[in-house]
Amino acid sequence: MNDGQQNRPAGRTAALMREGRKVLSFGVIGVGNGFVNYAVTVGVTVLALTPLGLAASDPALGLAKALGWAVAVSNSYLFNTLFTFSAESGRRLTWPTYLRFVASGTVGLAIEVTSFLFAVRYLPLSLAAIVPIGLAFVANFAMARIFVFSRPKRPH
Repeated sequence: MNDGQQNRPAGRTAALMREGRKVLSFGVIGVGNGFVNYAVTVGVTVLALTPLGLAASDPALGLAKALGWAVAVSNSYLFNTLFTFSAESGRRLTWPTYLRFVASGTVGLAIEVTSFLFAVRYLPLSLAAIVPIGLAFVANFAMARIFVFSRPKRPH
């Protein structure tokens, strides 16, 4: 065996460790943004919709939820650009990358909703609500990794 063949397993292990750290970072940021989404949605509902008498209005509640999601996805883009995918992004925030991130998040949201609607027919609600989160996490990470932050940016 030559030196190149002996280094391959070590190289693969190092690559897997790097990718594992990215998955963990992406997950921690995602959990944090789940709280952001919740706080914005509830905050807008309690502080704005309730005083206006709109807390029972589906369109108003939908807008509050959409705002919570939009703030969370924007925050997620910021932190994933600066930390999780810093090597790939060069820690540069750009509109094209942001729009790809939002688009990939929208696909992830569609996967989550669709899988929930399927799962809730066959599983108890408590489990049916959890399974889609895992599926969406895998889809969101894969799309962010492949379509949004696909390659390291070289310094100019």
